[in-house]
Amino acid sequence: PAPRPAAPAQAMPRLIADASPRYPLSALNRKLEGSVEVAFTIQPDGSTSAARVVSAEPAGVFEQAALAAVARLRFEPSGASHPARRTLNFKQPKR
Repeated sequence: PAPRPAAPAQAMPRLIADASPRYPLSALNRKLEGSVEVAFTIQPDGSTSAARVVSAEPAGVFEQAALAAVARLRFEPSGASHPARRTLNFKQPKR
């Protein structure tokens, strides 16, 4: 069979289940806010894998919550893997 031409760059799969990160209680009590940038892979079935923290401000506070939230994201299955990045922001709830 003839080799298939390379597939064109595909659009990012559509997010079908978002997941809000759980605000760490220690950060809530200390009135800390911040953000975490996470790089991950969207799998062909729409799940996520290989999540890793790219940057976090402040360091050592929100990373675990951000990684747990990314693990719960679900995208439309596309049949291909896609590299992705997302920044999760942690803001104190308004009282």
